[in-house]
Amino acid sequence: MNNMHVYRILIVDDSPTELTLLSTLLSKVHAYRVYRADNAEKGIKIAKEVIPDIIISDYYMPGTDGLEFCRQVRNDADISNSIFILLTAETDISKKIESLEQGVDDYIEKSISTKVLLGKVKAFLKIKALQNELIQEKKKLSEANEQLEINIKQLVAVLLKILEIHIPGASKRAEDARAIAEYIAKNMGLETETTKNILFAATLHEIGKVGLPEKIAKTNLKHLSPREMEVYRQFPLIGSLILSTITGYADAAYCVGHMLENYDGSGIPDGLMQDEISIGARILGTINLQEELFMMGCSFQEVIQKIREAMGTKLDPHITTYLINYLSDKKREPSDFFKKIPIEELESGMVLEDDIYSISGIKILPKGIKLNDRMIEIIKERNIADPIVGGVAIHR
Repeated sequence: MNNMHVYRILIVDDSPTELTLLSTLLSKVHAYRVYRADNAEKGIKIAKEVIPDIIISDYYMPGTDGLEFCRQVRNDADISNSIFILLTAETDISKKIESLEQGVDDYIEKSISTKVLLGKVKAFLKIKALQNELIQEKKKLSEANEQLEINIKQLVAVLLKILEIHIPGASKRAEDARAIAEYIAKNMGLETETTKNILFAATLHEIGKVGLPEKIAKTNLKHLSPREMEVYRQFPLIGSLILSTITGYADAAYCVGHMLENYDGSGIPDGLMQDEISIGARILGTINLQEELFMMGCSFQEVIQKIREAMGTKLDPHITTYLINYLSDKKREPSDFFKKIPIEELESGMVLEDDIYSISGIKILPKGIKLNDRMIEIIKERNIADPIVGGVAIHR
C-alpha cells in the first residue's frame, strides 16, 4: 500500500464503546483517516461528504439497520463504490448470505482479533485502490471516446462541405440517405454498432466523387458515355479508400466500397451476390440507385417502378420493400432531393427555393424571387468577389 495516500474509513455503530474501540484501533495507522457516526442516517450524510473508501457498519442498530444502510449506500451514485463491511455478532449463516446478496462486500465478527481485523481492512483497501484505478481508466476512456465522437462529427461536416463545393446538392442527399438508412436499419432490427457504421457510411456514401473528374461528377448520368460511366462507377472505391483512413470505421468503408455489388452477382467490384454482400452495402446500393434515378430526372412513380423492377437482380428484395415504403410515405419528388444547381446553370424564369448567401454571410437574393437575366448577372458578379458556395436552390 502506498503510505503517501490517505484512505478514508467510516465507522457506523450505535454502541459508543464499540465505536471508540474500533476508531482508536484504525486511527493508529497513519494512512487511515477515520470518521464516525452513531447511526445510519448520520452515516449517509458523512459518507456523501467524505466519500469513504471503506464503510464498516454494525448490523443491529435502532432505526435503520446495517443491511438497509448498505442498500442506501449502493443506491447512491456518489458513494456506491465504497467497500461495505458489516460488523456483527450474528451467527446465522442465512443472514450472512443475505447480506452478501444485498451488496455487502464482507462481514466481520465482533469477536475477531484486532490483527485479523487490520489485515482484512488492509486487504480491502488494496482492492479499493485497484477499483479506483479502473474507475479512473474507465473515465479517461469515456472522455477519449466522447472527444473522438466530437472529432468524427467535425470531420464528417468538413468532408460534406468539401463534397458540397465539388457537387452541389450532395449535403442534402447525405441527409436524406442517412434518414433512409436509419429507417431501414430500425425496421430490420439491426444491432446498434452495425447501424452506427451504416449511418456513417450513408452520410458519406458520395465522398468518393471528390476524386472524379469535374466534368463527369457534375454531368447528368444519362448524358455520360459508356467510358465516362465506367469512370463514374469508381467513386465507391475512392470513397472506401478515404473512409478507411478513419479509425474505427473500417466496416463503413467496406459498405461504401461495395455498394455497387448487385444482388444477383452481376455488380462490382467483386461480383458478390445475396448474403455475400454486407447488409450495409446492400442498403447503400438501394439508396444509391434511387438517388441516381432522381438525378436523371425520373418522376416519383418512375423511380418506384424502376426500383421494383430491380428487386432480385440489382437490389435485395427485402431492403427494397422498406425503401419503397419510406419513399411512398414521404412522397418525395426529385426537386426535394436535388434542388441545388451550379451558378453557371441558372436561367431566367427559375424561382429561388431558398435565400442566396455569399460565403461572407451577405444575403444576395431572398427566397421566392423569380430570376431574370439581370439578377443572374448580379449573382455571377458577386460570386467572383464573394463566392456563393454549394450552388443555388431553385424550384424546378
